[in-house]
Amino acid sequence: MLLDQTRPGDGGRVAMLTRNPALNRVLVAILEEWHYHPVASAAECDILLIERGLTLPAGVPRTLWLTPMPLGVEPHLELPFSLIDLYHYLEPLFFGAPRRHIRLAINQPVDLNVRGVWLVGRLLSLSDRGARIACPATLPKGESVILDFKVGGYPLRTVAEVLYDVPAGDSPGREQPQAGLMLNSFKPVQREALRRFIARSYVEQACARTGVDINDPGLSWIDLAKNPWGELAD
Repeated sequence: MLLDQTRPGDGGRVAMLTRNPALNRVLVAILEEWHYHPVASAAECDILLIERGLTLPAGVPRTLWLTPMPLGVEPHLELPFSLIDLYHYLEPLFFGAPRRHIRLAINQPVDLNVRGVWLVGRLLSLSDRGARIACPATLPKGESVILDFKVGGYPLRTVAEVLYDVPAGDSPGREQPQAGLMLNSFKPVQREALRRFIARSYVEQACARTGVDINDPGLSWIDLAKNPWGELAD
């Protein structure tokens, strides 16, 4: 469930029609990261993300409007729109087993306590409900562990349950066993903060790849938390 692997379905071809070039560039980079196929022409797409007020090209099979006001039953996202809402709208359209939780590829240290013994591993993937880690020991399915780690400089601790293990291999990055974990003890406010962190991370990474400034006015179309951990601050 947490491994980045081939899933039933295809990411689909997504076109964008807006008067916001900064947003277009950032969304193209994010959609590629989500394994969709951005295309330049609306005539070639499976779905068109279009700014409300622009003329809808003929022959578009499916549209998702970006609008400052509600549109009733028409599929739309209100500005500023949630990147997570966009993720969850697209997932069931193109994947046979849509993921319920947006996740972020990551590579950083994590401390884990297994039966009273502390080990140092690597955090490889993270959502508000699960994680994938690499660690020195094979963790059997059903094992309970404690995780200590920081994301965005904010310290987090949670109890987790091992859902599956993956043996070590010879390929780069697979030198240690890996495990998929369910994160069981986060409070709702912590889960919301993690979702905000993941959304902001996707935008920051896309900005780094495209050269768009994170403070570009065009990105005000995206609902982006300046400090994902603000509600958790002491």
